[in-house]
Amino acid sequence: MKIMIIDDEPDVLDYLTAVLEDNGFDTCTIEEDKPLDEAIQSYSPDLIILDIMMPRRSGVSIYKELRSTHEFKTIPIAIISGMLPEKDFKKSFQNLVNDNTISLPDGFIEKPIQLKELLELIQKLLN
Repeated sequence: MKIMIIDDEPDVLDYLTAVLEDNGFDTCTIEEDKPLDEAIQSYSPDLIILDIMMPRRSGVSIYKELRSTHEFKTIPIAIISGMLPEKDFKKSFQNLVNDNTISLPDGFIEKPIQLKELLELIQKLLN
């Protein structure tokens, strides 16, 4: 299974890549300001892990782009964030997106990332 990670923090990219590859996943990382279309089309991820707070381009705008692009909108997306509490995530995220036609993400991982929760969510989303 292929997982694409979109984040601005090199330490997070390195950590997630190592953890996921140690657990048998094929990974690809992309920085938030790189062209998504080409990367997604060439890699064909089964899941995207997307950071929400990034300096050059927000994860919200990337999420909206992915959900608005016909060929990408069925790829499961898990959001990672240190600013949105898990218990209020759906409401908070919907307020950030500010578009009722855009579906909510398939999963959420709160920072700091707990390895067991991350792997459980990934298994759930890929099944």
